[in-house]
Amino acid sequence: QSKEEIYNYLMSRELKPEMTMEDYNAFMVWHRGLAVPAARNLNDKTVQHGKSLFQELGCIACHRPSWTTRSDHKPFPALSNQKIFPYTDLLRHNIGLHQPGRVALCRTTPLWGRGLMPVTSGYTDMLHDLRARNYEEAILWHSGEAKQPKEKFRALSKEDREALIKFLQSI
Repeated sequence: QSKEEIYNYLMSRELKPEMTMEDYNAFMVWHRGLAVPAARNLNDKTVQHGKSLFQELGCIACHRPSWTTRSDHKPFPALSNQKIFPYTDLLRHNIGLHQPGRVALCRTTPLWGRGLMPVTSGYTDMLHDLRARNYEEAILWHSGEAKQPKEKFRALSKEDREALIKFLQSI
């Protein structure tokens, strides 16, 4: 396309839909059918230790490990009664981001698959506004309701911090 065609498209007041409703519905069926990211290395002793630390620190108060889908999942009955491990409670929490231009309440990000970000996207940015460059920064940015788990993380030895991060990378 020429620059003029692109300009005219961007400046148009009547944009054509990018896809039909039929295409959108087909896309949503496909998207809902994608498998969740597989956890990796769960039998590794360091990963298991990190999982224990995740629980001991209280991270599971917001990053709830598992859910079971409802029994009457419509319109996809095959998704009924499925145990999933998203590591989220899907609720909004005050994690202490009371800075100008920042939202204080943030929905708990599902942690499953986050360890695959460098492979799938080439990025490791985390938190709702992508300000954290890695797991450690993401944890240390927590405050508010998550202040105690953050302080417990800060008090961990280097080896324990690495074990917790290795666990997060595995789920």
